[in-house]
Amino acid sequence: MENSSWERHYRRDRSSLAYPDENLVRLLAKFTDSFNGDNITSLDMGCGSGRHIKLMEEMGIEHAFGSDYSIEGLKRSRRFSVSGLVNCSNLNMPFKDESFDVVAAWGSLHYSPKSETGRMISQAHRILKRGGSFFGTLRSENDTYLRRGTHLGNNTWSTDLHDLSGSVVSFFSLNELEELFSVFSDAEFGLMERTVMGNIESRISHWIFSARK
Repeated sequence: MENSSWERHYRRDRSSLAYPDENLVRLLAKFTDSFNGDNITSLDMGCGSGRHIKLMEEMGIEHAFGSDYSIEGLKRSRRFSVSGLVNCSNLNMPFKDESFDVVAAWGSLHYSPKSETGRMISQAHRILKRGGSFFGTLRSENDTYLRRGTHLGNNTWSTDLHDLSGSVVSFFSLNELEELFSVFSDAEFGLMERTVMGNIESRISHWIFSARK
């Protein structure tokens, strides 16, 4: 989706999500419980309207930053972020190497061609400190909710779904995930799926990943 389309997306009140994803709550809780030391620094990579910046701050992360390509998304995130917000692409992040203890990319990385996914994951790896954790999601090949519209090849689609129409969305197999995260010392994957209320034939399917540098 072009930047102007994301601006329209975040101007809609229903795009301003208020509550964090429970799966990220669990992953962050495990991370913060095991982390020894103060001054934990985190980045919500593709923060959208900022719901997970708020979560990070509430879980005791002292310096919770957010980044996003959309100015409108960042405007909505201002109500949560104390540390700072950065307007940038996931492909070229203006942070020094080994800047963060934890990076989250929840629902953002699959909105791009597959040719860009490895570069975005490499950016997350670069800005993570040694021993740092990367949590996030990618759309699964089982998904049928967004996998509609025009097929661009390699299980990448220009979706025609509602206000996301025209957005490029990529869908991944487990083998693809294992290859993408081979740069990390350790990575684990889970699958989160549900059907759409009123249409049980339509499936929303995400891979969840937890990777350590």
